[in-house]
Amino acid sequence: MSADPRDHAHRGKELLPYAEAVGRLLATAEVAVDAAPIPLDRALGRVLAQDVAMDRPEPPVRRSAMDGFALRSADGSQPRRILGAVYAGSAEAPAVGAGETVAVMTGGTVADGADAVVPVERVRREGEQLEVLEEPAAGQHVRAAGEMGDRGRVLLRAGHRLRVPDLAAVAGCGVDPVQVYQRPGFTVLSTGDEVVPWTEAPAPHQVRDSNRLASVQQLAAGGGDCRGHHHLPDDPAALEAGVAAALERSQLVVTIGGVSMGDKDHLPGVFEALGVERSFHGVSVQPGKPVWAGRRGGSFVLGLPGNPVSSFVILELFGLPLLQRLGGAEAVEAPRPLEAGVSQSSKRARKRPRFLPADLATDADGRTLVRARPEAGSGDWTAMAGAEALLFLEPGAQVDPGDPVRFLRLA
Repeated sequence: MSADPRDHAHRGKELLPYAEAVGRLLATAEVAVDAAPIPLDRALGRVLAQDVAMDRPEPPVRRSAMDGFALRSADGSQPRRILGAVYAGSAEAPAVGAGETVAVMTGGTVADGADAVVPVERVRREGEQLEVLEEPAAGQHVRAAGEMGDRGRVLLRAGHRLRVPDLAAVAGCGVDPVQVYQRPGFTVLSTGDEVVPWTEAPAPHQVRDSNRLASVQQLAAGGGDCRGHHHLPDDPAALEAGVAAALERSQLVVTIGGVSMGDKDHLPGVFEALGVERSFHGVSVQPGKPVWAGRRGGSFVLGLPGNPVSSFVILELFGLPLLQRLGGAEAVEAPRPLEAGVSQSSKRARKRPRFLPADLATDADGRTLVRARPEAGSGDWTAMAGAEALLFLEPGAQVDPGDPVRFLRLA
């Protein structure tokens, strides 16, 4: 095991444990946006600002769960006279008495007097007479009124992020428009004199600004509203002006690069000059140890390392939960929960928790197989191409094929 001092400290200070750092960041985050009504068909991915409750009992009347015949179970298997038919769209149904029945389709109202439905497969019909081929039981194939819930039953709580199945439930409650929190605004600022636009051909000493593009998309997919993204040179005055402007328009400012220990890592001093109160600088995690986090008023700053894998991993672990909390989401865990799987590769961690880009597969037993992608360190942006997850390793862990592992699934 390495005794590299870089595993223990950053800028001469002890590294903050990963879980503690995430918890500290989220503990100070409060909803930073207002609520507003929007059409339900535009609400996918938005966070509810109020509870959604049923506006009537469901179903409001007894309904048939089968295509069949509604009848009295007390009459047993004796023949019945057919009074008519009830469809799902029928507003009325004739009452059923002794020796009588009403044809009913799935979803149709079960007639008064009837307490059971016999499926069409278990009867024989001749004209308006019905022969019942089984002894009916009270309640069979009848959906009771209110069995899904009474009026006022809360289906979704404020703070829930709406998914596709949720939209159907909200529509079933008749809630449209729906009250949601506005998306928290973010700005992404990449830094570095070596960085050029991703649309340009870089010289040998330059790199494309791919981190900025990825960060904007990560945050937008996580529920944020991009208020701008720019590149800034390694110049303290330019950095201070860019960060100051971003703080005025955003709940979250993300910077890329400039927070480590090099001669041109000016951002920690810039943040201090702008009155951003530091939460932490340096976390026990690999990659991404130099991450910087702080707050000024209602706005947060997250300073990412410049290496592509580090930038992506730290934004996934810290930035997305913070953004979601600022946007009103309640069920934001710190740190993010991990899933269980089985390793398909050999990897190890040193003295920090490690996250590695990984592929996922499923074996014949339904187990999730996790294979770490080939990589040459946190600067190897090719390792992210096609990655579906981040493989997690505890400090000092060694895993080999067949070992149990945990992973974070990427959206």
